Amino acid sequence: MDLVAVALGLGVGLILGVIGVGGVMMTIPLLMIGVDFNIAQASTGSLLVVAAASLVGAIARGFQNVRVRYAIVLAIAGAPGATLGSLIAVQLAEKILESILIVIMFYAAYSIWNRPTSDGDLPELQVSNSTLITIGLGVGFVTGLIGISGGIVLIPAMVLKMRLSLSIATATGLLIMLTNSLIALGWRLIADDSMSSQDWETVFIVSLIASVGSFVGAKVANKINKQMLQRVFATFLCLLALTLILELLGVWTL
Repeated sequence: MDLVAVALGLGVGLILGVIGVGGVMMTIPLLMIGVDFNIAQASTGSLLVVAAASLVGAIARGFQNVRVRYAIVLAIAGAPGATLGSLIAVQLAEKILESILIVIMFYAAYSIWNRPTSDGDLPELQVSNSTLITIGLGVGFVTGLIGISGGIVLIPAMVLKMRLSLSIATATGLLIMLTNSLIALGWRLIADDSMSSQDWETVFIVSLIASVGSFVGAKVANKINKQMLQRVFATFLCLLALTLILELLGVWTL
C-alpha cells in the first residue's frame, strides 16, 4: 500500500505543480481504486493532499505573482461555502457523491483539454467584490462537498473571464485552494469519523510525496509541453470517470 501511496502522491503533485490544477482531481478516484477507500474517506483524505500540495506549489511559484485582493476576497467568501458543502457531504449517500464526482470529472477533463497554456497579452479586468464573492462561495461549496480543490473551475475563470495571466491565476488560485481545503477538512474531521489511523497514515504519505512532486513540477513547468500533458491528463480523467461509472452500475467492483 505504501508504494501505491507514493506513486499516487508523486503523480498528483507533479500534475498540480506543472499545470496548476487537476492533480488533486484524480486523488479521489485513485484512492478509491488503489487503496480501497470509499467516496467519503477519499474525499476527506484528498483535502489534506490539496492543502499540502497547494501550499508548496504556491511557495515554489512565488508569492509575488499573487493578486492579494482577489485571494483575500475569494478565500473569505469560500469559507462559508466550504463549511456548507462539508456539512451536506456527510449526509449524502455514497452513490450521490460518486455521481456528482463523475460529472465534475468530465467537466474538468473538458476544461483542462481546452485550457490556455501560456500567458495572454490582454489587459486585466477590474473585477467587483460582489462577483468575487459569488465565485468564492461556489468554489468553496464544491471543495467542501466533493473534496476537490475547486481550482479546476476557478483558474480557467480567472484566465478567461478576469484576464489574469496564467502564472498569476495559478499562484493566486493555489492560495485560495489551500484556504478552502483547510476549512473543509476541519469540518470533515468534526462531522465524519470514518477514517482510521491506518487510513490517515496512507493520506499523510500521499500528501508528503505530493508536496515534493508539486515543488518539482512548479520548478520545471516552463520546460514541459503543457498542452500535451494537459490532454493526456484529460484523457486519463475520462478513463477514471468511466471506471467509476462501471462501479456505480455494478458492472465492476473496485
